[in-house]
Amino acid sequence: MNRLDFIRSAVPGLCMVVISTGCGPSRPARIIPPPLDPAAVAAAVAAAGPLEKLPAIAFSLKVFDTNKDQQVSSEELVTWLEEVRASQVAITSVMVQVTHKGTPLAGASVKLVPEASMGGAIQEAAGSSDASGIAMITIPGSMYPGVNCGLYRVEISGNGNDGKPLPTKYNAETTLGMAVGGMLPENSIAIFNLK
Repeated sequence: MNRLDFIRSAVPGLCMVVISTGCGPSRPARIIPPPLDPAAVAAAVAAAGPLEKLPAIAFSLKVFDTNKDQQVSSEELVTWLEEVRASQVAITSVMVQVTHKGTPLAGASVKLVPEASMGGAIQEAAGSSDASGIAMITIPGSMYPGVNCGLYRVEISGNGNDGKPLPTKYNAETTLGMAVGGMLPENSIAIFNLK
């Protein structure tokens, strides 16, 4: 008598239970994309001033400015946000490359802080740059790597390649930003060349 026959005779019904419930790890629950109201986000951004001045939009102006007039209208922003919502992407992989004075910056702390206009729908994400200046960005505590789609302020802190702390315009008073989703950042990597 082989092992399987022995188990079948010793514990009737056991094989049926094992087959029906599976032996491997259970599949993780599906991640639901954050709620996104394109019109509300666009209205909140517009209330703060010209859309193209928001760092997240300025960083990828050529993608948002579909009619090539060097400005971003609420309609152009809504179109991008509708595209992001329709994609149903909950979390996407994003890398940030940081250089300082033309050289990759290792050990920089990179934080993506959701713009207030996102209405709390997306989560903050962070990473640390390696020797090539590349940081893999992820939501702290998430079981999946990556970030939510949306508009972010980017804060880069730490010491520059000269050993001095990076200026506040890159962290506490950041002028940096990026958009995630709808083909942004291009090639899934945002490059920040700090001076």
